[in-house]
Amino acid sequence: MRLFPLLVASSLAYTLHAQATQEQAPPKPAEQKTLDPIYAQASRESARDHEYANTTTIDAKSLQSRQATSLRDVFALDSSVSVGGATTTAQKVYIRGLEDRLYSVNIDNASQYGNLFHHQGNITIDPMMIKDISVQKGTPDAYMGAGALAGSMSIRTKDARDFLRDGQRYGALVGLGGYSNQGFKTHLAGFFALKNTDALLSANWTNILGFSAGDGQWVQGSANNNKSLLFKLNQRLSERNTLTLSYNGLNETSTAPFATNLAERNVTLFAHTNYNHTATLGFTRQADSAKPSSTQVRTNLYFNQRSLYLKPLSQAGANDHHEVGDKNIAFSNVGYNLALSNQFSVLDLEYGLNYQGVFVADTAAPKDAINRAKESGHIYGGFVKTTYTPSEHWVLGVQSRYDVFNYFDKNNQTHLTQGFSPAASITYLPTSTLSLRASYAYLTRGAMPGDATLLGDKDVLIHKNLRPESIQNIELNADYSGSIFCARVAGYYSRLGDFINSYAHDHDHSDHIHTPGEPHSHGGLRQNMHAPIEVFGYEGGVGADYKGFSSYASIAQSFPTYKGYLLQDTYELGAVSGIIYNLSLQYEFPHYHLRFAWLSQFTQRVKYKGYDIYNDQTGFIDKAGYSVHNLYINWEPLGEKRLSLRLSVNNIFNTFYIAQTSPFKNEAMESLDSSVRRAMPNPGIDARFEVGYQF
Repeated sequence: MRLFPLLVASSLAYTLHAQATQEQAPPKPAEQKTLDPIYAQASRESARDHEYANTTTIDAKSLQSRQATSLRDVFALDSSVSVGGATTTAQKVYIRGLEDRLYSVNIDNASQYGNLFHHQGNITIDPMMIKDISVQKGTPDAYMGAGALAGSMSIRTKDARDFLRDGQRYGALVGLGGYSNQGFKTHLAGFFALKNTDALLSANWTNILGFSAGDGQWVQGSANNNKSLLFKLNQRLSERNTLTLSYNGLNETSTAPFATNLAERNVTLFAHTNYNHTATLGFTRQADSAKPSSTQVRTNLYFNQRSLYLKPLSQAGANDHHEVGDKNIAFSNVGYNLALSNQFSVLDLEYGLNYQGVFVADTAAPKDAINRAKESGHIYGGFVKTTYTPSEHWVLGVQSRYDVFNYFDKNNQTHLTQGFSPAASITYLPTSTLSLRASYAYLTRGAMPGDATLLGDKDVLIHKNLRPESIQNIELNADYSGSIFCARVAGYYSRLGDFINSYAHDHDHSDHIHTPGEPHSHGGLRQNMHAPIEVFGYEGGVGADYKGFSSYASIAQSFPTYKGYLLQDTYELGAVSGIIYNLSLQYEFPHYHLRFAWLSQFTQRVKYKGYDIYNDQTGFIDKAGYSVHNLYINWEPLGEKRLSLRLSVNNIFNTFYIAQTSPFKNEAMESLDSSVRRAMPNPGIDARFEVGYQF
């Protein structure tokens, strides 16, 4: 396949002001118009939500209107974001073809780092908790960018003031919903806000009893039972000082095969239990309004633990593969972040420090002198970021991180890696509605714990001299935002070197430890790859807002390659899909608080000769194309934040399809030519009705 004609421009820009910078003193007009992530506050979705190609922003109102229960629902409007896996347990996010493991993902400034299981997703959150999401593609936010290679994803949870109506001091919300594809949801919340204190307690239960695919066949392992809890307390200590305490937790259970992203027969069924607990304590000191150049302070402590329990419910199945077995894994992150910032007349400055500790263990795994079935890592880093605005037409941005990574692996080896992560961008604004931007970033990530399910596999060893991974991201952007129309286009190129492949065959027996008196392992070896991964891609979109009507159409495609071939789907790295087109239409009757919306997603068939980096071989891959169409109706007959009636019909034409970013192969060591695709199909038609009332 000829790739270079498809390179529209070059890569993933860096957004100069993150959400927390917006919470400072009001930004300068040029910066506010073109650089800051935008969190839509309108009562309906708007084409304006898609103004910037290098930033994806999603708010709670958008998620509520789609009755989002999964990551597939969350990112449904963005053609550059694909979600593989059919159930909420299995879903992985691919942004511009790269897995979310290459991004820095945080919830309320708490890192969600870690890969519990390659057959499950990495981001675990109930969409009902989400206030907004900002995804920065290419260069991560410097504040939370430690260990990020492709960008950053920042998720904020709701607080009491997101529920309260104007003038309301306390209230409660009750919600109940049902799904035609066998499921229901309940939601309860209580909240209050005084002059200096506000608090929220919210609980949600979503029980999907299972679903049928578009061909009418019941999908084994498709049930999910999710319970979530959110607590948020904000205490204003003084005019400038605020303390925030938050907790969000999710408990997810299901009965499914060992690999939840696969549709398999004659295999052992397992009881799957997943937990995700995140707690943060944050402090913010605003700059003195009388002294604009005074220092703003943001700091937080956090704890995150994700756990996975797998217990077989039946005797071994005829089609079980070698890795099937009990798992009792806990993956913990603890950390501290500090950011200081100052605003001068033409210069903004932000700088700070980060620490993160990572601890993972599988207590159900066998242990010996070589394999201790647990790992740990520590990141010590600092950053500085400047934004220089010499005139209303030019904005220059420069940032850099320096991080040290200390990794103690399961084979009792210590890896000390480090590196700088500089980035720069230049933005030209010829008019108030048009911005042209170019950016470059060189990002470094040191060796850290990988796939936790490999901890108990004595045949998978760790190379004794792991090198830090590094990536170069280049991007060109053009963004237009007029009174009615908006448009965006981006082209990007990324070159990822020394990628640490956790699933490589052990071809180099001299570069790792082995059990004395025993032969070298002929299983897996976690090691750096010798050749770079290159990613070419583009995305673009056009939209319009006129009175009650809103529309947006977008297109995106990326080309992750290795040694001149497109990649075979690779855990912890990326997946290939065809061209993706999205079309969304919406009309609102403001007087009646009634909104109708339609979303169509088209994914073209992709057929190619792909490179299998697990086995250093090539093979032919063919993924079918599909189109999926959804209808959304939202009515608030008593006005906003009172009575709500929502109807969603997903996959309205009952299309049978397997998401192209779901895995093509079952096992890493399996030959590509002999592989039969067994990824779980996505749900068929699913009508959802929800009623909610806020007191």
